[in-house]
Amino acid sequence: MIRTLLFSTLFLFSTALVAQPVERQLTGSVSFEIKEFVFSTVKGSFSDVQGQALMNSGMLTSFEACLPANTFKTSIAARDKNVKEKQEYLDVGRFPTICFTADKIDFVGKIGDETTYDMQGGLTLRDETHPISVRVVQRTNSEWVATFTIDRTQWSVGTGPSSLAISNTVELVAYLSLN
Repeated sequence: MIRTLLFSTLFLFSTALVAQPVERQLTGSVSFEIKEFVFSTVKGSFSDVQGQALMNSGMLTSFEACLPANTFKTSIAARDKNVKEKQEYLDVGRFPTICFTADKIDFVGKIGDETTYDMQGGLTLRDETHPISVRVVQRTNSEWVATFTIDRTQWSVGTGPSSLAISNTVELVAYLSLN
């Protein structure tokens, strides 16, 4: 009887020590750069990123985030209006959300306090999902930075006559806070 009680107590204690997955809410913004007319660079951002990250034993195991497409902003209001409203660009009336969901997350390494992951997953933009790769650096427990590059033409963004003036490649950086 004592042996059974001791075994049961040790079993319960050992299962309590096993780390349980922790879901963390994330918020943030995404900045972007795209070349225009070869010589200049358009800089802008999206805001109101919302999502979830699942941590298991301190390691990132799941990640998904979305942002409202109508938060697109550059330094020129007329351009912002065109990009948000025109069918050949974001067309936010029909496609209000941009989302990323990780399908695979690989631990790359840890240097000092920074932990690096590579994520592969699907970016959904204009109701089309295409695979992308994202490098994520966990700078602190709550500060994360994700960098990635996309080819805007995969999602048929900017396919009109003005597409000749802008690069197909868009460089993006997400600044995320995890709670």
